[in-house]
Amino acid sequence: MVKSRVEVLHRNLGPSSIWNQSGEVPRLSPDRTHHLIATLGCEFDGGGSFAPGDGEAWSLFKVALDLYPRVLLLNTDLLEVQAITAMAVFCLNLSGTQIQGKIISEAARVAQRAFLNKASTSSDAIIRSRAFWVVYYIEKTVTFHHGTTSFIVDCDIGSPIPIVQEAVFGDFDWFLTSVRFARLYSRTFTDLFSISATNNSKTAYLAKINQLERLLEQQCRTIPPQFQPGTKLRPQTFSHPCEIAAALRVHYHYHELKIALHRLKLHVTRDQSSSQSPSDMIDMMKSARAVIDLTRVIYQEPSTPFFVMIFMPLTALFILFDLVIHYPAHPDARSNIVLLESVTGYFSALEYATSGYLPGSMLIQFASIARAFHSSSHPAQVEDINNGNSGMGTTLGHPSPETLNTDILDCLTIRSPTSRLTPGLEIMDLFGGPLPGVDFFSASN
Repeated sequence: MVKSRVEVLHRNLGPSSIWNQSGEVPRLSPDRTHHLIATLGCEFDGGGSFAPGDGEAWSLFKVALDLYPRVLLLNTDLLEVQAITAMAVFCLNLSGTQIQGKIISEAARVAQRAFLNKASTSSDAIIRSRAFWVVYYIEKTVTFHHGTTSFIVDCDIGSPIPIVQEAVFGDFDWFLTSVRFARLYSRTFTDLFSISATNNSKTAYLAKINQLERLLEQQCRTIPPQFQPGTKLRPQTFSHPCEIAAALRVHYHYHELKIALHRLKLHVTRDQSSSQSPSDMIDMMKSARAVIDLTRVIYQEPSTPFFVMIFMPLTALFILFDLVIHYPAHPDARSNIVLLESVTGYFSALEYATSGYLPGSMLIQFASIARAFHSSSHPAQVEDINNGNSGMGTTLGHPSPETLNTDILDCLTIRSPTSRLTPGLEIMDLFGGPLPGVDFFSASN
């Protein structure tokens, strides 16, 4: 979709065309927006980097960042929204995580300030609606990952969802599907994870969770079998890499929402172990296993979104590790350990691909600890997840998960009754801090 077009733009708009003859960066114009698209094209065309500030794509993006304050001062119109949206798309990768939140929140703000959320009868109505819904999808999904409040108010949207032919693969409309998932993210956060949701009773929580689970499954059934989550993703059945990328995102969005709903249900019923359904823990395990299985089709490239390449595989790793430690007698414990070794191998390969920027090989210790604990546990004395009791059972005389300091469940649940459970695992703190010595802006203005 984006890749095929931005590569052409990059070849026609190289770095030498960014500055004018006087060496000054000009004010925002249609050409500047094309140069922002060229930044994306450069990243897809081999000029990207996993580390912020490195590579040809970042040299172009630094110019865009220099223009960023000027964009905020200009009269907000479609062109300014498109410029910041292009910046937001670029920040979805690993190298952009440091400034991702600021750029995306600003994109949501200017889109509404330009009234792109309203219905329009102008000649550029379709372009305006496309820009708005791209911002909507990015902002709703990213704020859910971070556990933060969205800037876009769903009840104040009148812009129709356009048909984007580049995002239609046969009978599958990826653009429409992505917006539907974004809407589910928004509803899930508002109904279950917002501060006002903490006033819900346990009965109200469980009713809302069940309702959102039904909506998620209904949406899943509308997706063609080739792209449908819950089925085996077979890359050889797709004719273009864009189709694989769309299918991967569909699967990961589905499983992230499934995991979030099951986690919350376990959290709400944590004081009454008899009311906890073993199917919730098993379904969460199945989603984590599916996420790890899908790592075989992930391209470890600078242009791959952080959500796909790191966030979901790391979330699944923590979940399976916790389940192996707490339920080593479960029939799937051995295969879960194999999957843990598989995903830690994936992160080791990612460390190699990033030239050591992301130290993924340290995660190998999770698989080693899980295998060692599983081998030292006596199956007859460890409670099984299938018995309906979600309490933790350990073997006397052997080290418990507490002594190994591996109780990742504390990341999955919050013990204080007044605490607010956030949608995703708190792994973003590993990537959200500033990097010393990194200059995000170009040396010359």
